[in-house]
Amino acid sequence: LLFSWLAVKTGLARLPIGVTWAAVAGGGFLAGIGFSMAIFIAELALQGAMLGAAKVGILAGSVVSAAVGMSLLVVFLPKTARPLP
Repeated sequence: LLFSWLAVKTGLARLPIGVTWAAVAGGGFLAGIGFSMAIFIAELALQGAMLGAAKVGILAGSVVSAAVGMSLLVVFLPKTARPLP
């Protein structure tokens, strides 16, 4: 989010039409769901109870990231009409 903001402010990039900073933040939170590498590194670095605690923390962080990201996108993305089935 920070580097996207810097790129827009310096003129290197621009936000696409219809995309708000809240939507970019929501996408950033959704990027926090990726937990497989964090678990891999925790398995290399930790053992026993510490490894279990790390896995619970990683999974909890992923759930929070998913919930916040989805909430931001649901609230701030424009609503579109859906065709009837």
